[in-house]
Amino acid sequence: MSLEQAFRISSILWAGVSFVALALGTGLPAWLVFFTTVALLVSFARAVGAMAGWFSVPQVVRSAVTWNVLVLAAFFGFVVESLTSGELLYAGLRFLMVLMIMKLFRLRDRGDYLHLHAITVVMMLAAALRADLWYVPLFIAYLALGVWTLFLHGMTRQRGNQPFTTFATTPRQQTTCPSGFEHGEEKVAACFFQMASGLALAVLCLTVLLFYALPRLETRSYHNDDGAVIRTAGFSDSVNLGALGPIKLDPRIVMRVELPDRAIPERKGLYLRGMTFDHYDGRSWVNRLGRRWPIRQTTQGIFALQGQEGGEQMAPELLSRQRILLEPLDTPVLFGAPFMEAVSGKLPAVQVDGGGSFYLPVPVANPLEYTAVSRPTTVLPADLHPSSFPSQYPEEFLRYFTQVPPTSDRIAALARTVAQHARTPYEQAMAVQDYLARHYRYSLALPVSDHTNPLEEFLFKRKTGYCEHYATAMAIMMRTLGVPSRLVTGFLATEWNEYGNYYVVRQQDAHAWVEIYLPHSGWIVMDPTPAGDENVASADGLWLAWTRLIDHLQLRWNRVVVQYSAADQLAIVQGVQTGGAAIGHKVRESFQILLETITGLMEKSVSLLVTATLGQAVATGFTVLVLLGLLRSMWLFRKRSQGKPLGMKEENERAGGPVTQLYEQMLSYLSAQGLQKPTPLGPLQFVNIVRHQWAEVSSMVEAITTLYCKERFGKVPLTLEEYDLARQRLGELRNRTRFASKSDLQRGIGAGNGI
Repeated sequence: MSLEQAFRISSILWAGVSFVALALGTGLPAWLVFFTTVALLVSFARAVGAMAGWFSVPQVVRSAVTWNVLVLAAFFGFVVESLTSGELLYAGLRFLMVLMIMKLFRLRDRGDYLHLHAITVVMMLAAALRADLWYVPLFIAYLALGVWTLFLHGMTRQRGNQPFTTFATTPRQQTTCPSGFEHGEEKVAACFFQMASGLALAVLCLTVLLFYALPRLETRSYHNDDGAVIRTAGFSDSVNLGALGPIKLDPRIVMRVELPDRAIPERKGLYLRGMTFDHYDGRSWVNRLGRRWPIRQTTQGIFALQGQEGGEQMAPELLSRQRILLEPLDTPVLFGAPFMEAVSGKLPAVQVDGGGSFYLPVPVANPLEYTAVSRPTTVLPADLHPSSFPSQYPEEFLRYFTQVPPTSDRIAALARTVAQHARTPYEQAMAVQDYLARHYRYSLALPVSDHTNPLEEFLFKRKTGYCEHYATAMAIMMRTLGVPSRLVTGFLATEWNEYGNYYVVRQQDAHAWVEIYLPHSGWIVMDPTPAGDENVASADGLWLAWTRLIDHLQLRWNRVVVQYSAADQLAIVQGVQTGGAAIGHKVRESFQILLETITGLMEKSVSLLVTATLGQAVATGFTVLVLLGLLRSMWLFRKRSQGKPLGMKEENERAGGPVTQLYEQMLSYLSAQGLQKPTPLGPLQFVNIVRHQWAEVSSMVEAITTLYCKERFGKVPLTLEEYDLARQRLGELRNRTRFASKSDLQRGIGAGNGI
């Protein structure tokens, strides 16, 4: 293609890549994506010449006044949208897209393309504000296309700001130009794209080096109106019975949880505790202990409960750590395994309520990474013996955690029947949990209930419900038995990513369970909800493995790129230093092993030669010769397959190559026969003289001369066949001139000098 056509195509592709990056990162409206796609396709078709002659653009469309009016109208829309929505940046992006659409339909001269380039750069910068894993391949493509476009812009700059359709070229003799395009028609050659791509790769490597050399400043991503913050339920001051059902159909990822102290998943999944609720009025739960107070921060930057110091005073074997990457949610709750003692990370402040739930001051609009330290509780032996069970809990404790709604007589009777053989509160809890799991069915396909007592409807009529139905039933039944209990909302993580060894937690993993209080063990987790098929995401094994691999790369991207900081830089430097020492030790060890191997082989060879018989020595020598012959044959075959004459080595690149030597032998032989080549005469002119003076040998002289010019002046290496042809023609020439009459040669030369 010509330089101008390559410049046009590269510019449009450059704009197309930035548009895809912006569309993936910001969620542009469908109508804007559609019109931009149409504009890009039409512009690309015009650039490649696929729409030539389809239609003629009306004069009103080509008028600059028309386009100026459209630009003013788009700017007016931008002002109105920014004032009404309050999202200045998002409105500016839409205005930018409208400008690009208009510019794509009006690409005429160099100035229009430069305007398109400026819009392209701004779009890619805007897409970087919400850079995700997909941004990497798009950025590489954007960088390569940008280098191509700038190179082509420089090559065609001397043409001035003229319409590209008027450009013409004058055909000349076409030769390959080292600068990357072909003279004559000025077409772009393949080496141009190779050179430009190499430069783009070098720039990318330099960018990555600078990225890791200089920590980035933390910036807040802009918030758009397409729901970047995930809406949740069950994490406010009250929860209606059945509130978690709708969000359990949402597969969006809300967090990823790593277990630094474990390399395998928990057998029953990982409970991630959110909020607790202590008061039930018959239809909804309320958190009466929701008043929050701040947690002090230790000198190590850890927010720990009073006296815990981030778990330093607890036995290490009792601790459980979770490294959590939390997506933007509409709740300030910090999730962690039961029971959280401390959190650390880039947290502005941390609060805690009476139920032991951790909070941020306000919800965050960016992904948040933090580490939670938990102390799991187990049932102590003292709570398994009836004799050790106290007769009564503290009055204040019972007031909060044994409250039941007024209409609970049937529920209390059911609880006494189920736990009639239990001797301890723990045995009562196990009996109620087993009863609900065995006799009721889990399902999300429930109609909206208008029953005045949805819990009684679940227990005695429908016997099908969500997790909060089961948790509410167990909590109220335990309270009627005098055992303190409360409802807990959070997530039950069961999806394990084997590539990164972490849990993937989705909206559909939202869960509710029960915590009961035992006199010696304290709060323990109980879950009466049976397993349901709706909770398990069915997917093809290969596709599931692929999605988990992509998610692992996504997590690495967020950690290494999005949240890269000075601490990460220090860790990388320390890792490089440690790795450098290890590499040096490994090199020395490998070199020592290599020397020992060579020495051992030499010792074995000497011992074999000393102890070998004559027949063994002959066989060994024959084998060595066969191996050397095979290697020689392979080398000859490789040279022949590459089309290079044998024995020429690098001489084809110099003036004195083998064909040049054959040409000089031809001149010497002709001179001996009386046909002398004058010094100032060129090779092709001498061929014309031979053609006129000695026609029967002119074809042989012409063949040798052509190959000589190709090697000597064209710098083109000759193939083996061409070299053999030159030698054959020289032999034929010698045979012909051998029988010629010297008087005839003299007459021919004299006639030739008179031409």
